[in-house]
Amino acid sequence: MHSYLTLQQLLLTIQGELRQAFPASYWIKAELAGVRRVGNHVYFELLQISSGQKVAQIKGTAFYNEGARAIQTFEQVTGQKFTEGIKVGLRASVNFHPVYGLSLNLLELDAELTIGGIELQRKQTLELLLRNHPEYLSIRDGSYITPNSLLPLPAVIQKVAVITSPTSDAYADLKHCLNTNDYDYCFHADLYESLVHGYNAAQSVQESLDRVLNSGKQYDVVVLTRGGGAPADFLPFDDYDLALKIARYPIPVITGIGHQMNQGIADFFARVHMKTPTMAAQFMIDHNHQFEKKLNYLLAAINRRALSVLSDKKNRFMMLRSRFGSSTREVLHHKRYQLQYVKSNLYPASFRLVKNEDAKVLMKSAKVGFRLPFYFAAAQKNLSHLKEHIQSLSPERLLQRGFAMVRKEGQYVTGAMLAAGDDIEIVLQNDILEATINKKKER
Repeated sequence: MHSYLTLQQLLLTIQGELRQAFPASYWIKAELAGVRRVGNHVYFELLQISSGQKVAQIKGTAFYNEGARAIQTFEQVTGQKFTEGIKVGLRASVNFHPVYGLSLNLLELDAELTIGGIELQRKQTLELLLRNHPEYLSIRDGSYITPNSLLPLPAVIQKVAVITSPTSDAYADLKHCLNTNDYDYCFHADLYESLVHGYNAAQSVQESLDRVLNSGKQYDVVVLTRGGGAPADFLPFDDYDLALKIARYPIPVITGIGHQMNQGIADFFARVHMKTPTMAAQFMIDHNHQFEKKLNYLLAAINRRALSVLSDKKNRFMMLRSRFGSSTREVLHHKRYQLQYVKSNLYPASFRLVKNEDAKVLMKSAKVGFRLPFYFAAAQKNLSHLKEHIQSLSPERLLQRGFAMVRKEGQYVTGAMLAAGDDIEIVLQNDILEATINKKKER
């Protein structure tokens, strides 16, 4: 017959063996998952991922006293919430409970390991980007050179596309700084709403960048911004794909995503990096003010040059005026003398001219008086000839010479106007004959 153990007896035996086998605490590295708080206790899962596969998993607990204080200290030092998705280094003891099973009991957290892990991941991503895209990315004198970082900024920044969360303090700070600047510059800022924290933030920011390009609007710059946070909160801005999109983006990108202690990959690859949203806004204001200062300098230079030219021209004008006045007086004096000379010679010359013309008129008059009777006699003779010729052509003279005239219906006509059968009158010198045309012959 078998000798049975109860389940509790077996599990208590396992518990005792584990306590003997693992009497101390151990430092381990793992990734957090499934974090939940129940009262004053925190329950979570610890995972190990290798080549994208989960190779180990165990439950963890942080009880009110030692474990809860360790979490509180960790969050104060790192500024990072104890939440899923972050890698942690922790000291824990092995615990086995007959009801709740195997777990690790959290005793202490290594804040430096978490912060260092973020930096290591960023370094590895940067190395991978440089290795995979040497045609776009390079490093020179400690600075990253990207197509976006080489884009020229417009002389004046006016049209701005802002990518951030509409409810964030970052957006409010950016708008307030732009709208209340000391120089009364006017900025047209369009919001492109995006997630700026959490697992989907990197993809959301990329989609917003695409919407800016597809908007059809000509923006001067794109501002990528969010408020401050813990180191792990900025992980989306170290994303490989997002970093590559910013590096190749055709519009200058200004970042102000709240890094106070360091820079992320998005900052490295952008055209301009500023630590905070307010500083990003101030950069644009200062940029425009530098342009205004250049304009004012040019204006002052133009004014100085204009005054110099005006003064020079005024001096030359005064000199020419003096020379012109002197020359004019000399010319007037000379012309006055000439006028007096002409005046003194005008009367004698006029008298001689009138006398000469008077003699010519008398000579013409004598010639006309001599020739006029001959002219009148010749004209009278011509008139007599014309009179005789006209009289010889009169109808009465023609009738006296034996000619006749033909009338039809009281009107004198020619042969062309007559036809056979027409009644006509033949007018002679002393008689009028009535007749009818029997036949008409052509000559």
